[in-house]
Amino acid sequence: MRHERHADPLQHMNDDHADELLAAARALAGHPDATAARAESVDRHGIDLMVETPNGPAEARLEFSEPIPEDSYPDGVRVAFVRLIRRARAER
Repeated sequence: MRHERHADPLQHMNDDHADELLAAARALAGHPDATAARAESVDRHGIDLMVETPNGPAEARLEFSEPIPEDSYPDGVRVAFVRLIRRARAER
């Protein structure tokens, strides 16, 4: 399967990887009861999420295992996100 390239990594994560964001919010961001997760911002060190929980919305942070080099944006975000999702799957 080939993904169309998005200019905006956040849009791509939210449009095409909502299930992975939710899994990461549950496994890595301290919200095992999350029902939805949306990426709000991304920087060299991680992703800020808005997480829906049974108790209402909550903010969460997913830290990348290592900072993204400044000169590799946005491709570095993709690589870091894939690694983050692999970590989340291993934590389940």
